[in-house]
Amino acid sequence: MKYLRRSLRSESLKLKGSLALWLAMIAPLVIVLLQFMITLDRGSDFLTDSPDVWLWFGRQTINFWSLLMLPLFITLETALLAGLEHTGNNWKHLFALPVPRGAIYTAKQISGMALISFSQLMLVLYILLAGGLLGVLKPELKFSFPVSLDKILMYAAISWVSSWLLISIHTFVGIRWKSFVVAMGFGIAMAVAGFIILNSRWAGFYPWTLPGLAVNRFHQGETILNQLILGGPLALVPAVIGGWIFTRRDVI
Repeated sequence: MKYLRRSLRSESLKLKGSLALWLAMIAPLVIVLLQFMITLDRGSDFLTDSPDVWLWFGRQTINFWSLLMLPLFITLETALLAGLEHTGNNWKHLFALPVPRGAIYTAKQISGMALISFSQLMLVLYILLAGGLLGVLKPELKFSFPVSLDKILMYAAISWVSSWLLISIHTFVGIRWKSFVVAMGFGIAMAVAGFIILNSRWAGFYPWTLPGLAVNRFHQGETILNQLILGGPLALVPAVIGGWIFTRRDVI
């Protein structure tokens, strides 16, 4: 645990002012702005019969984020985290330190999960700000207080937990291959395949569709236990395998 704490402290220092941290704040804003513009333009058509406009806006935004943006965002963030070491071949320096390689890999995994968690919280914050602005610009939409914050946070939490498997896979890919193009190419290909698989019976088992599927099924009142188990605790499998391979490599 001592070495893990040191590795996590080192990761937090590397992330300060990094592109990965900035993207965790900016990427959710893009999705919220898109949903904001749609609601501002056609909100009257969507929200006339909605009993909770805040919940509708939050759910739509998080669903949009989970289906379209999150798989690619995880690809980019994990590639950038690994790139902090690939650039300048810093792995050689890390391997020379009296720190177990397992602690280094675990720190990368936890850092990726923390970044995605931070982006989910930023998404919720932007949803609140956008909803408040919509209430000012279009009072007829009835974005009044109180806000269904607990329910919006629930959707964000479901999206995050069901993305753990995805984070584990892309953490390994980002570390295993030095080329940023390989990591991004793999992530883009798998995300595109996810759009095809989304409406098939295999969607519930495909890591790149799990976050969006879990959010959508939760809204429809269906059970999401399978998505949470596959996307959450099952993330330990690729994490352990990736860490095992990492600890036995001489040079990255």
